[in-house]
Order: sequence, then structure tokens, then C-alpha cells
Amino acid sequence: MSGNNLRLDEILVQEGLVTETQIREALMRQKAHGGKIGSQLLYHRYIDEAGLVKALTLQFECRGVLLSDIEIANEVIKMFPRKVAIARRVIPFDYDPEANILKIACENPNDETLINELNFVTRGKEIELYVAAELALNTAISKFYLGRDISLDDNLLLEIPDDATDTGEIQKIPDTAPDITSLDSRGNILLVTDEEYSAPLLISLLEREKYRIVVTDSADDAIEKHGDYQFHTVLIKDTVPGDYIDLIDRLRKTSPRTVVRYYESTAGLILHGDYLPDFEMMAIKNLDLFTSLLSTKEGMNSNHSGIVGQYADKLCRSLGLPARERLQITTAGYLHDLARYYYPSEKPEDPRASIRLTAKLLQSLNYPPVVVEMLRSMYVDLGGKFTKRLPIETLGGNILTIIDLFCDNIPVEKPLSLDKFDTIKKKFRDLTGKLFLREVVEVFITMIQEQILTQQTLDTSSQVMIVSTHPGDSYLLELRLKNEGFRVVSQSTQDTFVDLFQRSKPDILVLIIPGKQDDVKAFVEKLLDQGIDFSDAPTFVLTDVSTAQHMTALIEQGIEDVLSIDANPDLLVVKLHKIHTSLEEHRRKADAVSNQTTGTVGRLSDMSLIDLLQALGPGRKTAKITVSPNNEKEEQLTLFLDSGAISYAHYRDKLGADAVYEALGWTDGGWVVEPVIQSELPESNNNLPTESILLEGCRLLDEKVKSGQLL
Repeated sequence: MSGNNLRLDEILVQEGLVTETQIREALMRQKAHGGKIGSQLLYHRYIDEAGLVKALTLQFECRGVLLSDIEIANEVIKMFPRKVAIARRVIPFDYDPEANILKIACENPNDETLINELNFVTRGKEIELYVAAELALNTAISKFYLGRDISLDDNLLLEIPDDATDTGEIQKIPDTAPDITSLDSRGNILLVTDEEYSAPLLISLLEREKYRIVVTDSADDAIEKHGDYQFHTVLIKDTVPGDYIDLIDRLRKTSPRTVVRYYESTAGLILHGDYLPDFEMMAIKNLDLFTSLLSTKEGMNSNHSGIVGQYADKLCRSLGLPARERLQITTAGYLHDLARYYYPSEKPEDPRASIRLTAKLLQSLNYPPVVVEMLRSMYVDLGGKFTKRLPIETLGGNILTIIDLFCDNIPVEKPLSLDKFDTIKKKFRDLTGKLFLREVVEVFITMIQEQILTQQTLDTSSQVMIVSTHPGDSYLLELRLKNEGFRVVSQSTQDTFVDLFQRSKPDILVLIIPGKQDDVKAFVEKLLDQGIDFSDAPTFVLTDVSTAQHMTALIEQGIEDVLSIDANPDLLVVKLHKIHTSLEEHRRKADAVSNQTTGTVGRLSDMSLIDLLQALGPGRKTAKITVSPNNEKEEQLTLFLDSGAISYAHYRDKLGADAVYEALGWTDGGWVVEPVIQSELPESNNNLPTESILLEGCRLLDEKVKSGQLL
């Protein structure tokens, strides 16, 4: 597919779908507010979805789909990973089982990078890409993957106001604020704006996301309100009267954690979406997904970029850097060797050459200069120039240099001993003042030593299950616990969580329940009514600080502790490590029978067959796996992996994938992994990808649970 040489606006006029006057007006709005010209035309009803899609099919020379005219089946939605759909702005809308073709809507069907990624995540299926209108695509993703009750008509009601038409006297926005201490919400936002038309739209969007909003139309009044409430975000329109410079200065001095955003266009603020505190979480999540997909696609055993990014985030937190600088450095870490994926034919032995090439690539893509300069500052001799406050570009480059050198020389799949780290520590300190900053080196050394000690404690990683009433609240905690060595499972639906809890039997349970006391009590009581016994797994409740102070009665119901969501996560991590140590001691006493085999042995209660296959897959292991149920009279599942993929499986009279499905629900019993060579592999009886088997197996398990066959 090549695409038409004509621009979209030229095609629209040529086809008689819009007039040149409407195009000029849309271009003016696009310049003022951002977004795509097609979306601007659709926003202001100069064109309907059918007309826009027709023009897009001519531009890209491809097929199109009217997403607002079709109802997508849940079975089709489940065929595609939710994370990828949201990150890449695509959605499956139809599946032809006879031809094994999955039809996917996107903004640009000619994007080769997108095509390659989608072929990877839909292995085993053919894909057909269809172009869709941006607004209709966003609406469908919001509806089917984010659970929002929304239609294209709803989106069209949120028209971007035209500043040129804002005439007449501006009415004062009421400055009376609600009693924010009595509302169940995610936090406080102060909106300082004098806009009559745009402000209600922004307030509506923020309230829909369950934020408390306090509004004023002057910077001087905002200074007074800042003394009355604690805000984590303050949005200031550039046209408001009063001394907003004084307001910003006061905020930075008295509340350094508060995010201050000075904006020119309400539409631009909405379109970019970084007025929300979740922006950092979403950015890191997407970067993690992006680099993981690239590494898997290239057949690499480890995701080097992702590991550098995770270490960068952890080191920045240890150094106490603000959120904005932390996100910039973490982003540079995730992207620092991006060039090796874009230019696979060039494989420089010196990693610095790949980093320099990445900096050029990002500059050509108009990436933020601060990230580009951080990459250029990597592996640069300090020369004793910097003795006081460093530019963020130099500090970021230095942080990434230390981490990149460490990750290049230490295999992540092998545990690092303190003795070996002592040698590395000496070399790092020898380079202090030349290549490394002293403060950064010492904090990094402390961080790695704590990690080694933690890993020595975590001989068998404990499984932590997190259930959150607001899924976005759990991601950063999930990432932190994974970095600490825990196996983490996260759920957002209470009923699904109960089924999964009873099947997987986690070691530790974390309930994230923001809200009032009654909300927390109702949530916990419902779990008790559904058969959850908190004595089976130590349970922690995280809730709002004002609520946590009054929830000590939950401890009498078996809850281990009640903590504030906003509290330092180190406290929770320390408690989890102590519980893990206690659990491990209990398990060692229970394991009276020594291991009589030469392979790696484990319990299904510690690591299920699903987790085991997911762990062995990326390492491309060739091995024999024997899985035994708790009942000794039951037969064993025999399974062989060829370079990480299931090549053979046998259980009773079942072969291949059918044999694996039978064992995925086992929660008691054990497994043994024994290395084998290629010549020892039996003739293959399975050609399905492991990911497809696990997805189908989970679906079958859910059906068994719902029908009462699996309790």
C-alpha cells in the first residue's frame, strides 16, 4: 500500500465533501487548538463520519470502516491485548474464523512499524487494517477498553470553542468551592481561568475523572484559596488578571509537590491530556510496553532498554528528583538505544555509537530537546567542570551512563552476589569525578546493595495480588513491587478478583480502596460475604489518609494493616518483605522431603503452570516439564519446550494444546523442569503459539468457574 500524493484537505475539496472556506476555518482552529484537520471538521459538523472516512480511504488507498455504525462483539475485543489497543490507538472490529482474519481499525494502515507490531501481537492470525476517523476510533477504544459509556455523538458535543467568537462581557465564574473534605474523589485541582465558554468543558472532564475542582478567575484570589486547601495540581490560564508569577512562586516554595501548569489554550490542554497526575504513570507504562514489544520482536532474551528505564526511575526516586525531571530521565533511559531497532543492519560494538545514533534519530523526529541532550551527555568526561548545581541534561546523562554500564556488564538473568558487586563498586568509585558524579554513584551503590540483600531474602518470590477500585492507582505500586522481586497480579473487577484469588491463592493481598469509611467497609464486607478469608493471605488496605485514621477496626476482621495511599511506599514494601521472610521460614519447615531429581522443582501454589510457561518463554529454554497434581492417583502432564515454545504435550488421552488446557487450572501439586537437548525432543504435536494456548486456556477456566465445574 503506497498512499495518495494528495493531502487530505485537497481530497476533501476535490470530492466536494467540504468547501475551501470550511477548510480554511478548520486550519485556523487546528493552528489555535491542535488536533487533526479531519477531527476539526468533524468537531464542527462540516462533515460526517462517512464523508471523512471516504476521503481517508482515498488518501491511504485502503479500506475504511464506520466504527459508529457497528457493534463490536466481546469475543473480538478479547482477541487483542488491551494495553496494545490503548497505546497504539487501534481496535479489532471483526473476525473471519474460516479465513482466520482479524480486521483492525487504525488511523494509518500504511504505517509499516504498526503493521509489524500488530503481526507480532496477533501471531497465528492474519490481519487486515482499515482506516477510521480519529474521533470514532478514540470513542470505540474508550467504550470497549476503558469501560466508558460514550458514543460518537457524545464526543461531538464536546466541541472545541472558537476563541475568535468569544465576544461580549465575560461572566464571572462562581468562586464558591464545594466542601472538598466530604467528597469521594481522587484529589484537588485548582483551576484559575477567566474563560466563559471553555472552563465548563474542562471542569466537566475533570469531574468525570473524579477530581475535586476549585475554580477562581483571578491569580490574587487563587493565592488565598491556596492557603485554604491542599492542591496537587494547579492550572493557570495565561489571560487571568492578578499576579500569577507570585502565585507560582508561592506554590513552589510552600508546596513543591504540587504540579503547576500554565496554559494558553484549553483545547490544547485537553488534547495533550498532561493536566492529569496519571500522565507520568501512563507515559512509563507505554514506554515499558513499547520497549518490551521491540525486544520480543527482535528475539532478544532480555529487554535491555526496559531494564535501564526501570533502574533510571528507581535511582531518580532514590535521589529525590521531582516528578518532571524523573519522567524526562526515565524516558531517555527507555529510548537510549532505540536506533538498534530502527537500523538493525548497523550493529556497532561500542554501545555509545548506538546512543549517538539514537540521539540523531530522536532529533529528526522532533523529540523534546531535553531528552536528546541527555543522550548526548552520556559517557561524557566531566573534566571537573561541574561542582555545583548541574543542568538536568548533564545530570540525566550521568545517571543513565552509570545504569547503562552496569546493565551491559551484569546479566540480568543471573543473581549478583555481594562479593562480585564489591569489585564493580570499586571500579565505579575509581571513575568518580571523571565519568561519574560522586552523589549519584553512592546512591546507586546503596540501591544495588539493598536489591542484592532483598533478592537473597526472596529465594522464592512471593505472589502479591492487588485489587483496586481505580485501576490507574495500582500501576506504580505494581511496578515498584516487581522491581523488589515480588510476582504481582492486578485486578480491577471485584467478582473477577474473587475467582482468581480462589484459584491462584496468593501469598499477600493488597486492597486499594480510595474513598470514605463506608466505601471501604462495604468493599471488605462484600469480600467476606463472597468467601474471602483474610487469614489465608496477609491483607493490607490502602485508602485516603483521612479514612485510614478511622479504619483500625478492620484489623479485628483479619486485615493486617490499614495505610494511606499517599504514604511513602517504602513502609508497605518493608512490611511485605517481613511477611515474605516469615512465609519462607514456614515453607522450609514444611518441605521435609529433599529434592531427588536433577531438575528445577517448584510448587503450583507458588508458581502456576501459566506463570511457569510465561517465565520460560522469553529465555527460549529447551526443556522437559513434568506437572503433577496433588492427588497421587492422577496422571502427570508431560510437556516439552523447544526454544521456549510448547512443541509437545500429553495428559491421559489429550495431546498438544488440549493436554495443556487440562492442567492450567491445577492449584495444588508440583512441577519439575529438566533441561534437554534438541535430539531428546519427541515429535511435535502442537503448532499453536504459547500465548494463544494460555489465552484460550484462561477463557476455558473462566467458563468452568462460571458453570461451577471448577471451585
